[in-house]
This record gives sequence, structure tokens and C-alpha cells, in this order.
Amino acid sequence: MSKLSRVCYICGKQFGLHSIALHEPQCLQKWRIENEKLPKHQRRPEPRKPEAVKTDGSYDVDATNAAAFASANAQLIPCENCGRTFLPDRLSVHQRSCKGKGGGTSSRMPESSTGYSSPPVIRRPRTVVCYLCGREYGTTSISIHEPQCLKKWHIENDKLPKHLRRPEPKKPEVRSITGKGAYDIDALNEAAWRSSQDQLVPCEICGRTFLPDRLIVHQRSCKPK
Repeated sequence: MSKLSRVCYICGKQFGLHSIALHEPQCLQKWRIENEKLPKHQRRPEPRKPEAVKTDGSYDVDATNAAAFASANAQLIPCENCGRTFLPDRLSVHQRSCKGKGGGTSSRMPESSTGYSSPPVIRRPRTVVCYLCGREYGTTSISIHEPQCLKKWHIENDKLPKHLRRPEPKKPEVRSITGKGAYDIDALNEAAWRSSQDQLVPCEICGRTFLPDRLIVHQRSCKPK
């Protein structure tokens, strides 16, 4: 990762040195919105930005980014059906098609904090999950993003030791659910999310799993157990 890149302590994504200052306040606002949607027992305290790490008096970019990434991982929330962990906005997408450990689709409805009827929900535009990185994109921009993401995946995969390299991921098939050719976007997104999770590579030092580009950053400051 470039020395000019910075990791957001909330979502774990990388941004340029200047754009991170614009991104983090917006990301924190989104985090608050998503956190408020969760049942009270699942809500998290607001994340705090880690202090800059210094080594021998100098700013340590890699160690600071590793601390920010660890902070982002701490925001993961377990699904009550299957136990897997997700960021708040990904959890709601996952639970629409999660069958849980028992095999039955969850029928849980969002909890209301009062005894009154809930106000109308304003639905956001449909998004599609990238099968490589697991991030969400609009239905138009996903076709632009995925080829670029696959190119990046090849670059990062080639940097790994040979025994850790992964075969090229295959995009999940789109299967229609009606005679008119409509498809289940929630099931498609869940399949794409699982595909992205299959790209995680274990750290040989601590055993935790990361995307290939994040593994390289993590290992610079990982200490043996």
C-alpha cells in the first residue's frame, strides 16, 4: 500500500492522504445511522480514532493504518441467526437471505422503540455487492468497478507467497426466479458476499484472515502470540 494511503478507522477502506479527512466524518455519520437501526443490545459505542503511532519519534504509517484497521474490525456485529460477523450496513443485507444454523429463513422484524406504529421506511436505491471485495455499488457502477477490482485482485494475489495464492474467483451466476426473467437480488448479493469472504487469506503469525492487500499491511505490525 502506498505511504500516502490512510485506512479509515470506521470502515477499514483505504483513502488518499487528503480524501481521508473528507471521508471519515461522512463515514462516522453513516455509522451512527446504521448503528441506530440495530436492536439496542447490538448497538456499539461510537468508535474512537486511534492515536497516530510513532516509531523512534517518527510517524509510523503502517502501524497507524494497522491500528485503524483493527478499530474497523471491532465494529463487526454477529448475525443472530448464523453467528457470522458483518458491518452494520452489511448485516441487514445478509439477514434478508440468511437461513441460520437451523436452515429456516429468519422472520424477525425490526424492533420498534415505542408502542406506536413505525413511520414509513424510505428505501434507498438498490445496490449490488462486488463478488471480489464485498463492497456495495450502484447497479450501473458495479459493471465499471468489478473489472478494475479483478485487476487489483490479480496484482495483490501475485504478491503473496505461492502457497497462499488463490485461484481466480468466479462471479456467482444470476438465476431468474420468475418466468419473466426477474432475479433475487438479495440472494445474489449474499452469494457475492460469500465469494468475497472466500478471498480472505490467513496471517501465518496470528491466524486472523484478511483480504490480500490488507494482509500485507497487517503483517508489518503483527506480533506472534
